Amino acid sequence: MSGKDAGVDRHRRGFVAAGGVLLALSHVGLLASARASIRQLPDLFSATTIDDALAILGSVGADEHAVELTLPGVVEDGAVVPVRVSSTLEGVEEIYLLVASNPYPVAVRFEIPSGTEPFVSVRLKLAQTGSVYAVVRTRDGLYSRVAETRVTVGGCV
Repeated sequence: MSGKDAGVDRHRRGFVAAGGVLLALSHVGLLASARASIRQLPDLFSATTIDDALAILGSVGADEHAVELTLPGVVEDGAVVPVRVSSTLEGVEEIYLLVASNPYPVAVRFEIPSGTEPFVSVRLKLAQTGSVYAVVRTRDGLYSRVAETRVTVGGCV
């Protein structure tokens, strides 16, 4: 390799290394912000009853028209239950899915970035027949919707 080619290679390696360092630093920042937002509700994911989880979230109002929760009425396999949540509310910040019949009812929390459509689609595990709650947090408060589904084969042990 000539001296000129070695210099180009050295610059290329330096550029790639700098990019790797910047990428690592950005991930550290993202992880720190994710940990900070989870710390706001420290006991939420360790709640063992639906009532405890709802109490940690705070006062939840039901709004049949502002929160849409879609899931099948009967599922053969509780290990893969498709669930969709959307909302017409303004300023949606978070969407939670809770499964009343699971040992730990809080299944997932989604942070909704400002300016994006409040819509999530996920597959959940359901231990048995029961209620699924969609809780939507806005700037103005919490709203929820509940739907029942019947599971013929449980998904959790």
